[in-house]
Amino acid sequence: MHAPGVRLLIADRRPIAASGLAAALADAVNLVVDACCHELPALSSVLARSATIEAVVIDIEMFDGDALQAVEAVHALKPAVAVLLLTTRVDERLLEALGHERVSCISAYSDVRAIEPALRALLRGETHLPPEVQRALMTRLRPAPPRPDRPLTLREAQVLELAATGLTISEIAATLHVSHSTAKTHLLRVYEKLEAPNRSAAVAIAIARGLLRGSIAAA
Repeated sequence: MHAPGVRLLIADRRPIAASGLAAALADAVNLVVDACCHELPALSSVLARSATIEAVVIDIEMFDGDALQAVEAVHALKPAVAVLLLTTRVDERLLEALGHERVSCISAYSDVRAIEPALRALLRGETHLPPEVQRALMTRLRPAPPRPDRPLTLREAQVLELAATGLTISEIAATLHVSHSTAKTHLLRVYEKLEAPNRSAAVAIAIARGLLRGSIAAA
């Protein structure tokens, strides 16, 4: 009989780091570390045979720092699993990885106590952009001033705000009472107008331009 809670897999090439993180999460309510692995074959094996893993905390250095490869490797075996990336850099591969649903990141240099709230935010479906990563994203993107000839429509703005909370396309469609294809089209138009490659980049640009309101803009 499994103990209740969200089942976690910790993947870190450093056994000491993985064990330390597992120990830090040992007393977390409703979070259960099912396994730790330190090599890619072990990661694939655990994901392939486990029917209970719901989230993976993964050091992207297991994939030579390629965040996108890490996400794709996990989702190829378990598409619904949430992925929290431990990252040491912000690059285009990380931006692409953050465009996937149920993917978030935190600096590998963060205090271990920051991992639990980051995991909980991810499991709630929220877009988690840690302050240091958000600042790096802003610097890298260097968004141009808003183009007055291409403002967001009211519906596009609504879709962007919901996307910023981490809702999937289907959930956005249900919230706005529109079809899945309509919601997706609005989001793609937002990407085009903001010249953003993906959801996380669009949210970062929108925050920088003051396009999101209330608690979302302040997050």
